[in-house]
Amino acid sequence: MKALVHGRAAWDGGRTACCAVLALLAALAGCSGSSEQPPKGTNATSTGGGKRPEQRVLDLGGGVKMSFVLIPAGTFTMGSTEAEIKAVLAKWPEAEETWHIAVALPNWREAREEWFRDEKPAHKVSISRAFWMGKHEVTVGQFRRFVEATGYKTDAEKGPEFKQTDEHPVVCVSWNDAHAFVDWLNATDKAKPAGSSYRLPTEAEWEYACRAGTSTWYQWGDDPDKGKGWCNAADLTTKRKLPKLTVFNWDDGFLYTAPVGSFKANALGLHDMHGNVSEWCQDWYGDYKEGHQTDPTGPASGEHRVLRGGSWQYYPCPGAVRSAYRTGLLPELRLVIAGFRLVLSAGP
Repeated sequence: MKALVHGRAAWDGGRTACCAVLALLAALAGCSGSSEQPPKGTNATSTGGGKRPEQRVLDLGGGVKMSFVLIPAGTFTMGSTEAEIKAVLAKWPEAEETWHIAVALPNWREAREEWFRDEKPAHKVSISRAFWMGKHEVTVGQFRRFVEATGYKTDAEKGPEFKQTDEHPVVCVSWNDAHAFVDWLNATDKAKPAGSSYRLPTEAEWEYACRAGTSTWYQWGDDPDKGKGWCNAADLTTKRKLPKLTVFNWDDGFLYTAPVGSFKANALGLHDMHGNVSEWCQDWYGDYKEGHQTDPTGPASGEHRVLRGGSWQYYPCPGAVRSAYRTGLLPELRLVIAGFRLVLSAGP
């Protein structure tokens, strides 16, 4: 059971673990409650190379716009091998106290060994059709347009207990809130391609887009110390506030969320795929299947929905911001570290 509550029956203390993490997060902040159809068969490895990604811009009114980047079809390796997981655990041996806080179980050392096991097995996945993905995480200003247009009631529009502008990623939104936003956008955008629809990304689409042709821990490589300028995550700024945390060995200048697009884009033109806020995915959280899969959508049912990407505050170490890292959360819960981005799927 991870800090955000995975749902593994063997970890009976999971809810205690979740409470411990939320309590520690509270020490920092709290929640107040027309474009062409994408092509069908480009390979992901041919992207990058300095070419500007094809974009689609949606006007939400009131001067608020939302940009989408074309993600080509392709095949990649999803998840982590046993050797990769062992390497992650060995990278941060000094994180014992952080592990203890995050897991909050008497047998936390054993639980530590299981923390990244849900990334196995590493397996081939094919994304058979191109799709559009949000260039950025959904912002406070974009979500406000939805609330103003519909009267939707959620604590999200009140914001967290730290300062955000309209350009910051919206937080304190549940998976259910994100879906309400999706429903509104589908009804609002009359110019979207025939047969296409907005939705949350599948977990496979999310990791595929995050990796952007890479097979390393992060978009910048395997060395966490070379990540400055790439993401907003718990770093030396955070450590000055919470000195017991294990953090990235650089300073990004942000203690909480950062305005979207403040950091480098990956090879596909997407910003903040590592850090800033954890992003809701469409899938139910569950174990991966063996073998090569095409367009997987996760389990048919479950208790928790998938969150990806890590955030400005993560547990228990910088390994929780890697491309392969995954966790789950009850779909009705809201956290100051959780937000979302959208995809626009191709039509039939």
